[in-house]
Amino acid sequence: MVIAVVAGAGELQLAISEGSEGLLHYPQSRQGGLHRPDPLSATARSSRYLRHPSLPPSSPRTSVNTEPQPPICQLTLNPGPIGAIMWRSAPWVGAVDLGRGPVARPTRALDRTIVVVDVVGFTAPDRNRLDRLAVHQGMYEVLKIAFAESGIDFDSCAHEDRGDGVLILLPPGTTKSLVADLLPDRLGVALRRYNHTRTPQAQMRLRVSLNAGEVIGDDNGWVGDAVDIAFRILDAQPVKEAFAESDRMIAFISSERFFADVIEKDPGLLPELYRPLPVSVKTFTGMAYLRLHGEAIVDSVVVRAEELFPADLAGPVLELVPRKDLVGLRRHLTGMRIPNLAIMVSRALGPAVRPPRLDGIADAWEAFQLLTDFNAGPDGIPPALTFLGLLAENAGGEPDAMIEGWLANQARSLRLAPALGHQRLTRSPIPDRPHLHLMIMLEPVSADPTRCTLAFWRQDDPEVWPPSLGGVREIGIEEVELRVDDVILETEGVWSGQSMSASVEFLLPRTLINLPVQRWAKEHETGQPQPLRYGYRLGIRSLERMRARHWHRAWHVRWDSMVKDPAADRLHYSGRPEVGDHPIDAILSDEHWVGLVLAKPPSPQAKPDGSPDELTSALRSGLPVVLWHPDAEPETLRELLDWVLAAESGFNELPDRRKLANSGMAVPFKNSLAHDLVVMWDDPKRVIVLDQPLIPTRL
Repeated sequence: MVIAVVAGAGELQLAISEGSEGLLHYPQSRQGGLHRPDPLSATARSSRYLRHPSLPPSSPRTSVNTEPQPPICQLTLNPGPIGAIMWRSAPWVGAVDLGRGPVARPTRALDRTIVVVDVVGFTAPDRNRLDRLAVHQGMYEVLKIAFAESGIDFDSCAHEDRGDGVLILLPPGTTKSLVADLLPDRLGVALRRYNHTRTPQAQMRLRVSLNAGEVIGDDNGWVGDAVDIAFRILDAQPVKEAFAESDRMIAFISSERFFADVIEKDPGLLPELYRPLPVSVKTFTGMAYLRLHGEAIVDSVVVRAEELFPADLAGPVLELVPRKDLVGLRRHLTGMRIPNLAIMVSRALGPAVRPPRLDGIADAWEAFQLLTDFNAGPDGIPPALTFLGLLAENAGGEPDAMIEGWLANQARSLRLAPALGHQRLTRSPIPDRPHLHLMIMLEPVSADPTRCTLAFWRQDDPEVWPPSLGGVREIGIEEVELRVDDVILETEGVWSGQSMSASVEFLLPRTLINLPVQRWAKEHETGQPQPLRYGYRLGIRSLERMRARHWHRAWHVRWDSMVKDPAADRLHYSGRPEVGDHPIDAILSDEHWVGLVLAKPPSPQAKPDGSPDELTSALRSGLPVVLWHPDAEPETLRELLDWVLAAESGFNELPDRRKLANSGMAVPFKNSLAHDLVVMWDDPKRVIVLDQPLIPTRL
């Protein structure tokens, strides 16, 4: 027998189907209730009427349809109190109280720890009714085992079945930390054991939300804001997507309040494994904290997936990470584009390791594979894992929850969670407008004045300095420009994946200070060389000051002063009549000056009498900017420099304005005037420590 009750505006409808036994008739009792029904035969044609005694005699009466087909009895009750309707299908089977039965009284509001569990894909098409029944029973089996092993009696908890999940309220007074401390591991173990003995259709993955707060309930269920939030974060789309992309068995989702009050305050609860995710579900908007947990379900598909890895894929990382754990990671990383690839690889390796060439690296998985060949640095973290952390933070938009979850699980198993957490907190972000530097040092060989040493340092990460030494070569003086071309083309091969501006700086001793680097070019072998000044910010730096550490304090003082106040009037012009016979050292000791314009190019040698010249005085005084021109008249040079420093940021934009002046059309000067301007732009924050001999390879 089927009974359906439908409440509508101003009426209540009751529909009863009795199969082949015919329709049920409900005679009215004197007390307003209903007597035991008498079956009506299929041939009955008479109608009896039903009226509540509270209705006036003239009120419309409720009729019972006695038509034999179809076997449905519908009662329409007018507004007003309704008595208890009793039914029978011989023998008596029960009663429905529609108004006068006892009303369930709500409990008083209590602070409860809330756990909501949901089976992922419960109604998946490949599951039939028996599979779903098995999963439903298995969910309770797993939960009871996990709760018991966590010190919680499941049967003493209030729980409300949801078909594909369950709402669980821990007994009042239960320590909240139990569900974040013992439950994750015990639930993972119980679920793994369960799945190991089940067919794929009966295996399951779980989403589990954690919250706490005031809850009130009655015999029909439990309500409260804390319950609502627990369900909202469980159903959040970012959580579902992150879990779907992972190979974990369980997703624990903590509310913001539960994380702050319980998990975050206790290092033993591994708060670093929970990743914040902004969520918005229905009327709820807030933050959830996701922890992906539990080893992947090992079935025949996963075992065959190991064939995806070549036999020779074996590096220091892959020897530690089970290959089955790499299956989901590979699936996620394959095809993923890497922003600032060279920067990430450089940061992952650290400044002490020369980055490899990145030709042919098409996606994040290939970059990860490449880095698995490198050993861990002093912090004990393999570069491949550092790379994943960088990728998760910089993949675009919100952090990549799948990568972060995978990395957190591996860090825990490898006991690297504290080191990775410290690394994440201390590394600087990739800047919005990154800029790279290539520093090329040229120094004559003392035993052979026709040759010189060429060394270079290539910056692959704009926030990491100093970079590692790129190479040392001994070359002939007459071939310097060509060998510099080789270094630049080699550098561009490594920088090919970058999308940022770059500088080429020449670190020169005084004897080579007048090399015409501003007129050098690259790509000579093509027969159509391109001037370096078109593609790079060009500048020179002082090798003497780099080595003279006793000059560095004053150097830092003037640089910091220039960055704070880059006004163009802080440029001193040599030979100004108003300074009279004052020594240049005395003039430049005034910290107002941060730049000097030489009246003529500096001589390759200092004055023989040992008295300070303009260049030496500028270096000693710490001036970071020195400018000169090989043949420009003083007034013409002043006009050019007035234009170069005319920007709002003054000195701070000098390198960019200097490069812009090379375009010809941008400035009202002859090309030769702008092209031959020499700029010494010497940044004390980017020095190379030259305390070790540079051993060249003779070419």
